[in-house]
Amino acid sequence: MKKAEFLQLKITFLLTYPEQNDLAFYRSFVRQYPNDPIGWLYLGKEWEKDGKDDLALKAYRQALHGEESEYSLEAREAYQRMLRQRKPAKRTSTAQRSSALLLLLCALSLLFPRPLGEPAKPAADSVSSLAATAAKSAVPVQAPQHVEVISVPGRASADTLRKQLQHYLQTRRPALSQPFTILLVPEITGVEPFTPLLFYAPTQVKAVLRFDPRTNAFIAQKWFPQNCNCEQDTQVKQAKQALSLEQQTLQNVLILRSALYHHYQRNGNLPQQLHNLAQAYPANALPTIPAAVQPTAGPKADSWTYQPDTFEAAHAWPSLQQVLPLPGGYPEPAVPLQPLQIVVHQANFSLSLVSGQQVVRRYPIALGKDRLTPDGYFTILQKVSQPRGPNNVYGTRGLVFSSAGHAIHGTNNPPAIGKAVSLGCIRLRNADVEELYSFVSPGTEVIITSQKSPVSNWTNASRQVLPAGKDEETPTITYKWLN
Repeated sequence: MKKAEFLQLKITFLLTYPEQNDLAFYRSFVRQYPNDPIGWLYLGKEWEKDGKDDLALKAYRQALHGEESEYSLEAREAYQRMLRQRKPAKRTSTAQRSSALLLLLCALSLLFPRPLGEPAKPAADSVSSLAATAAKSAVPVQAPQHVEVISVPGRASADTLRKQLQHYLQTRRPALSQPFTILLVPEITGVEPFTPLLFYAPTQVKAVLRFDPRTNAFIAQKWFPQNCNCEQDTQVKQAKQALSLEQQTLQNVLILRSALYHHYQRNGNLPQQLHNLAQAYPANALPTIPAAVQPTAGPKADSWTYQPDTFEAAHAWPSLQQVLPLPGGYPEPAVPLQPLQIVVHQANFSLSLVSGQQVVRRYPIALGKDRLTPDGYFTILQKVSQPRGPNNVYGTRGLVFSSAGHAIHGTNNPPAIGKAVSLGCIRLRNADVEELYSFVSPGTEVIITSQKSPVSNWTNASRQVLPAGKDEETPTITYKWLN
């Protein structure tokens, strides 16, 4: 239903029943139109305004069950915002203890200085002085080769695209300080033109360009007469190699930030060390800690810069940029990364791993027959490597998302992928579920909708699998998931 029609119904209702209020209309509307997200969205807003957060969350969540529209997307954003805001309010005493501990750590750092990166919030002038001294003594390193993949309309001329691209680059973000490479690719269905594609592997290229943000000018460009894979073109080959390295870096930091975020949601604090995320079942957030990729020509980094003392509970996700900065000098994406989510589109048998509006991975899947796979909003509850079942029916990995026995798992029958054959579980090819298992941690949101995925002709970046250990297996348990 369009907003104008919705508001007209509201006016009619209030004129007919003058003793009623907005809340009464919204409740009446969702009873009459339970599948229309606009009613649930406004009901959620009304509950939130009245301070009834639990009811607001339920309403926003219900909006996700209806037809996908601008209202369901707005409800999803409101739902996620409330989830992120409600944890810190319950942990005032924890925050106070953390502040006292932070002061103690700052005092100790003055007595026992160590090499520091640039602190997000210097505790005192002396700490700033230490950081400045460390910065002056650091070995200068070569800036990384930043590459952006941007999809553009297919029928526009090179001159038109060049002008549109230059305008976009001038306005889309604060200017970078170093020249970078741009790979223009044909428009992707479901993706807005001139959108950076952080995790897309280009198969066809329209142009490769170098842009200097200091002068707002292209310093090199090469256009191809038709879309081509250009695998033998030296400039394209170099750009793709640099892109692959940057994507690996972004993926690793996204994996870790998401795991840290979910750890905070569950426990109210961050782990003391990153390796605490890679423990034995059932505390296995990640199989192992991914490597810190070092793309520069400077000293090789063998570990992450992890600064949990810079965490801000009131801004949990954004502050993780300071807690775990991108290594190697890469810029943060223009549109900030978001916690990883799994979105299942039943209509075209696809599962997407997303970060906000960015597709990270897309996989074909098998679903429940007779619509036994439930629509709705879930979270990953536990992860199991090599889940036991009759005839290895669950494949090599399992991610449980429902206490009713629903899981995302592998398969011993790859030809069934793309079909509705299970009792409700979601099946992937084993290689795909092993990669998905590497990316997500318990607490990851799972959204299952009957709609089609808006994105098509997508190509995943290079496969990235973190090896699972024996301590993530449960050899004494035989699972009875709804396969």
